[in-house]
Amino acid sequence: MSRNPITFHDLLNQKQWSDYASFISEAPSHYQTELSRDIVREKEIREKLRTEILEKRYTLRRYENKLDEAERLLFNGEVTAVDGTVSTHQMLSGIRCQIGVVAVNYFNQKLRQSYYISEASFQHDSDDVLNVLQKREFKNRPLSGLVIRALMLYREREVALRPEYQGVYRMLHGPLLPFELMTGLGRLRALYTTMNLLKRIVADPKIFSVISTSRQSDYITLGTALNPGEYLVDESYSFGDEIADNQDFMAPGRWREREFEHMKEFLKRNASKILVGVIRVGQRPYMFHAHRDTFDLAAAIIARDALMQREKGFPLLIDYADTLCSEYFPAGDFTQLMRYQLAREGEFLLESDERDMRLK
Repeated sequence: MSRNPITFHDLLNQKQWSDYASFISEAPSHYQTELSRDIVREKEIREKLRTEILEKRYTLRRYENKLDEAERLLFNGEVTAVDGTVSTHQMLSGIRCQIGVVAVNYFNQKLRQSYYISEASFQHDSDDVLNVLQKREFKNRPLSGLVIRALMLYREREVALRPEYQGVYRMLHGPLLPFELMTGLGRLRALYTTMNLLKRIVADPKIFSVISTSRQSDYITLGTALNPGEYLVDESYSFGDEIADNQDFMAPGRWREREFEHMKEFLKRNASKILVGVIRVGQRPYMFHAHRDTFDLAAAIIARDALMQREKGFPLLIDYADTLCSEYFPAGDFTQLMRYQLAREGEFLLESDERDMRLK
């Protein structure tokens, strides 16, 4: 029987120190005790997860028998990693964004795509200053953190679908069918645009993804009970089933009726072909998404590439694509370009955030 939900009062009522001297003398030992107790508990949980959950409810597999095929694909340049990065600069007239996407293989064949989005460009279609002010209200701005992530994720998947990559495997970074591209993005009415792209992603079994940071701690906790060399899957419960069972996401009241029916159809016919796995090569397990038809080979490709950095246990080719993103599209360069132009126009101090000008 579960306990009552945690309240805000519960969080306020945890450990506190009323004076700095007590904090300095007591905090280190308190943190040590709390962490040690937690680590012991986590080890006990992993042992129970193995026998009570993993071995009874999931299919456990090992990837060794497909490693040779995965190695051949990787080192013959038949696997391409795709990753993206985004830089933003906030101004009174709106956010400016630079998106960079890199695709690379082990032959070091690279594609570098860049995109620029300016919120301000949608605000200069009127001379009515009241209209300008209304457009600058927070609720009326087209760009938000969710929209910016959606734009980057869309561009990454767009690159993965380019004709020159149709014959090779493509490994994406992050969820294969991201939440951001399934929301419709409110008044931007993005659903049909993004769904068309995601349907093409599902239709290509050679596209899969690995997730470095997952908000789904339940899956990662399950993965800690795996032995190195193992991955888990439940073939009876697809990614589409998982989203369909999400009562918050699929609450009818948050959808336009036609879009709700469209999403249900997508989950049933398309997203049901995508399986969710957790793989463990090193100490930390990682989630991955792949088509049913290529799921085991995708796991082997992830594993063989991750064996290049066994302790981390994460695919090296994705890390390489990420590094190239930082090299070719550094956020600092974009910020400096924006600041330089503002300084030339005499607007630097007006547009600069106070925190950016603090001496530290």
